[in-house]
Amino acid sequence: AEVKLATVYWNAQEGDVTLRAGVLDRSQGDAYALYNDTLPQTGWDVLEVRAGYGPQKRGDRETLYMAGFLEGYLTANRIYPHYRNLAPFFITDNRIGQELNTFFNEQDDWVVGQIKANRGDPVWRHVDALHGQMQGLQRGVHKWALENNVKPLPKFAFHYLNGIGDIIDLVNKLSPQQARGFGAMTSGDIRRYTLRNGHCSAIIKVTPGFENVLFGHSSWFTYSATSRIFKHWDFNLREVAAAAPKSSFSSYPGFLSSLDDYYLLSSGLVMLQTTIVNYNQNLFNDITPQALLSWQRVRTANVLARDGKQWGFLLSWLSASGTYNNQYMILNLNKIELGVGIHDGALYVVEQMPTLVHSADQTDILRNGYWASYNIPFYRSIYELGGYQRLNDYMGNEYSHQLSSRAKIFRRDQSKIRNVESLKAVLRYNGYKTDRYTSGNPCNTICCRDDLQPNTGSPVGCYDTKVADMRMAKKFMTSAVNGPTVEGKLPAFSWSPFDNIKHEGLPNTYKFPFVTMQPTLFTIP
Repeated sequence: AEVKLATVYWNAQEGDVTLRAGVLDRSQGDAYALYNDTLPQTGWDVLEVRAGYGPQKRGDRETLYMAGFLEGYLTANRIYPHYRNLAPFFITDNRIGQELNTFFNEQDDWVVGQIKANRGDPVWRHVDALHGQMQGLQRGVHKWALENNVKPLPKFAFHYLNGIGDIIDLVNKLSPQQARGFGAMTSGDIRRYTLRNGHCSAIIKVTPGFENVLFGHSSWFTYSATSRIFKHWDFNLREVAAAAPKSSFSSYPGFLSSLDDYYLLSSGLVMLQTTIVNYNQNLFNDITPQALLSWQRVRTANVLARDGKQWGFLLSWLSASGTYNNQYMILNLNKIELGVGIHDGALYVVEQMPTLVHSADQTDILRNGYWASYNIPFYRSIYELGGYQRLNDYMGNEYSHQLSSRAKIFRRDQSKIRNVESLKAVLRYNGYKTDRYTSGNPCNTICCRDDLQPNTGSPVGCYDTKVADMRMAKKFMTSAVNGPTVEGKLPAFSWSPFDNIKHEGLPNTYKFPFVTMQPTLFTIP
């Protein structure tokens, strides 16, 4: 592993940056970054970027462009294989690739038009800055490619990586199998569809005397996605509406968001997310390129929102695309007094389906001990619109918010959570061989291992966990692990039986411990 450093200086004449590699110029640099490529040793690379703190204040678009440029340049050697690993997962034929490309180009043109038409609006000003960050990312990768005699990555690669959450729904809209509808699927088809469409487990736990609030998240997706970068960003924004210029989050090469999602924000908000798959055929017709993509919506809400209510309002205002439908949990640490009280507004839960966003304060539930999230909508309106009631009638309680296997396991095990260590144990839990609630299925549990299914196993499932408590979050600290769970003496996952599936640059076997993430370049109040 080596630590790579870089600084950029804004060149006003050229409207671009001058790069100095190998240098961290904290006094004169307009932006600087530190990248530690420790993935083979610890399971995680770490990237820290500080932008906009140079001798002259820059506009937010320039500041984020510089941040993107540094990230692209320093992490390009991971972005290339990450794209090659993930592209085959959804691009199963040329037609799908072409249709995705058309969608993303139309969406990009629409965004540029909206930015020009809404210059006075803080939301669109920030979207403009995000657009600059994406351009910077592409330019930084391009510079690395020229220096290393590598073919430049096409624009589509950046759209694909950042839009991968949206692609879950786009591919379902575009795939002919989907046209047959869910009614034509067997229960096995539906389980595979569910697993393939991204899943996660998350919990927020309050200890009995309000001594502590703990939270954590385990991502489920293809193990081909396990090239991980934990990112710490500190942007000196001019936008007066900005509430969270600093963020710390679990991420991936080339991604300008978390995707998982797991964010610690300097506004005092924590954002966690689990996917809620759309099982309503008719809603695919409402997917449109004339809207922001998920990463753009989430980043905008994260930066501008001062509380959960505002976050939910921003998301509902921005969520017209109908893609990457999720349950978002917005935990507001400013509303929590340890040992005293958990005040209204401490937890907002926001759920999205195409055509509908429902957001409300769920602090009452949290005060009673915990909020758990496991890919099933909480709000009745979202549950019914998304087709969950029909599925539950057909498949049994696996699609019930109250009685699915993870609902039962979380309800039973949440009382074991006393500290960060016991939270890790709950979020890494599998126990499929002995736990009555799993019915012997290694995916009917908190941390799924689909690779352990006899005969039909695939390298898909729960491949990370991130945890923190209130004290850690205020210091932007997280404890994180990469790789499928080995809890309860499960065998470590190895790529050997799945050699035909792309896993370039990834560890062959995953036996990493939890590691502590904390920024070194931030100034923490």
